[in-house]
Amino acid sequence: MSALLARLVDDAALLPPGHAPMDEALPAYREAAQDPGVGRFLCPASWFPQLRTHLVPEDLLDLVLVADIGIDEVPKALDAMRAEPRVRPASVRLALPEDADQARAAAVTLARLPSGVPAHIEVRRSPGWRDALDRIAAARAHGAPLGADFRLDGPASATAAFISACAERDLPITCSGPVRSLPTVLLATAQAVAGDGDVQRTLGRRDVTGVAADLGSLTGDATQAARRLLTAFAVPGLGTALSTLDLIRKAPFSTRVG
Repeated sequence: MSALLARLVDDAALLPPGHAPMDEALPAYREAAQDPGVGRFLCPASWFPQLRTHLVPEDLLDLVLVADIGIDEVPKALDAMRAEPRVRPASVRLALPEDADQARAAAVTLARLPSGVPAHIEVRRSPGWRDALDRIAAARAHGAPLGADFRLDGPASATAAFISACAERDLPITCSGPVRSLPTVLLATAQAVAGDGDVQRTLGRRDVTGVAADLGSLTGDATQAARRLLTAFAVPGLGTALSTLDLIRKAPFSTRVG
């Protein structure tokens, strides 16, 4: 089970809907990061100067830069992060414009994104979204360290379609959404990769204990495949997320490896 949950949950407390103040979010992350299921701290680029004022000498944060600035300003923001020894830049997350054709927006974003920067690009549920995934996957196939990002604020059918489309393209994804969705998204991802199971039905399940038991029954190969696809799940604060991780850990665990 440890491989399934390792560094899975990212802390998005600074982002909507929480908008937690820095002096609350950062100490909470420091404390929660002792759990092996906790991953990176998400920080809007415009908040990075404030973040620096709250760092302590002992900090060494794995940081995701959320590009709430123009893409042309991303290199400058990355330079500022790299110059701060108390953080380790992990990746950049940026969103395509919601009202734009997603395929065209992806092409423009990929052309302007700094070369070699690990990035997850949020694809909206707008026309051209599948073609946008194709463009991101093609760039990844040519060596760019890219993945897709998806916000869980729509119906289960949309989330199922997105997860399945990324599985078909072998395109790593990050998701952001409420903690209650974490177990079902994780199980649905495993099913999408294996091509086994009703992904949309799984996303609609409310029997958390049953979902946790199904996660515990995944084989080692299925676990690795699921985590290659779903690299992180960002939540608006880690308190409830830790309880959810504990619930999954307590489920009966399969020792099968094949």
